[in-house]
Amino acid sequence: MADDAGAAEAQGDQCTPAQSLGRLLKLPLPPPRIRTRPWWFPVQELRDPLVFYLEAWLADSIFGPDRAIIPEIEWMSQVLLTVDIVNSGDLVEITIFGRPRVQNRVKSVLLSLANWHRKHRARAEKMNQLEEFLKTHASGPQTPEHRIV
Repeated sequence: MADDAGAAEAQGDQCTPAQSLGRLLKLPLPPPRIRTRPWWFPVQELRDPLVFYLEAWLADSIFGPDRAIIPEIEWMSQVLLTVDIVNSGDLVEITIFGRPRVQNRVKSVLLSLANWHRKHRARAEKMNQLEEFLKTHASGPQTPEHRIV
C-alpha cells in the first residue's frame, strides 16, 4: 500500500479517493480538545457561564489567530474563557466562567477591545480609500485653478 501511495505521488498526485483516504487514515490524530480546570479556579463557578458572540475576525484580533492570549487573560482576570467558532466561521461564541461581577468586567473589556478594533479597521479602510482617491487624481495635469496675484 505504501508503494502504491508513493507511485501515485510520483505520477503527479493523481491517486484514487481510496488511496487518499488510506493516507489520511495513517496520519496521527489531532490531540483531543480537553481542558483541565486550573488549580486556582473554584468548581462552583463553572455553573453559570456568561455567553456572548463576536465576529470571527475580531476574535482573531483580540486573542490572536491561534488563541494564544487566552491563558494570559484567564490568569490575569481569574476567569476561564472558551472561544468556539459558530455559524460557518462568521461568528465566535465566547463563554466566560467565573464570578458574576468578574464575568461582566471581562465581557466589558473584551467588548471595548472589539470596539477599538472595529474603529481601527474602519479608519484603515478610510485611509486606503483616501490614498486611492489621491493616486487617481494626482495622475492628472498639475495646473493651478486660481492664481494669486
